[in-house]
Amino acid sequence: MVNLIDTHFHLDHYKNYREIAERISELKQYTICVTNSPGVFLSCKKLIPETKYLKFAIGFHPLESGLSKLDLKDFFYLINKTNYVGEIGLDFSKVARMKPKEQLYYFEAIVSKCAMSNSLLTIHIRKAESQAIEIIKKYRPLKCVIHWYMGNEKQLVELLDLGCYISVNSNMVASRGSGKYLQIPKERLLVESDGPYTKVLGKTYTPDLLRQSYEQIAKFYGNPDLPNVVFSNFRTILKK
Repeated sequence: MVNLIDTHFHLDHYKNYREIAERISELKQYTICVTNSPGVFLSCKKLIPETKYLKFAIGFHPLESGLSKLDLKDFFYLINKTNYVGEIGLDFSKVARMKPKEQLYYFEAIVSKCAMSNSLLTIHIRKAESQAIEIIKKYRPLKCVIHWYMGNEKQLVELLDLGCYISVNSNMVASRGSGKYLQIPKERLLVESDGPYTKVLGKTYTPDLLRQSYEQIAKFYGNPDLPNVVFSNFRTILKK
């Protein structure tokens, strides 16, 4: 059986992050540990050794209101230390504190740079789907993963037409309106946990629950071969 892949996981949001990190490698689960800022990325790299199975992505999260142009400068300096970028994106919901104009500036700058460097992007979009689509369409990054998509079906198709992959978690397939996720072709489907912000079998996500999460998503799609599908898709996106 192939190794399971988790394309979006917040290791630094667990109090017992060292124990969790060790468990990921024990389970041989390929895991992209996203961060919310360049500073957090750097701290994680210093505190926790990367392994064959655990890699850190450098982030610039739209809900981090304290981020500035100086942080963006740090982001562009540190981006050379990883092949993975995330979590980045746009969030125009009521919980966002960073102004939309600032978000658009940072997001476009990052997407432009990452399209040139061919980094793998993990993108957060909420209440800003049309703006995100416009920027992705402008720069056409080859390795683009949309995390926990919440927009409408039409915009989902637009993102797929732009070559984006969609990462799906157990909460998404159990939610109202989950039918739109059936529009995702199997060759564009990835799996994320978004731990610790999801639940599997009523329990807060930990790496020990990744297999059960795959089983729930596989049942939703009627595809028991999901681990092989995701493994193949992840290898494909890395080769782009």
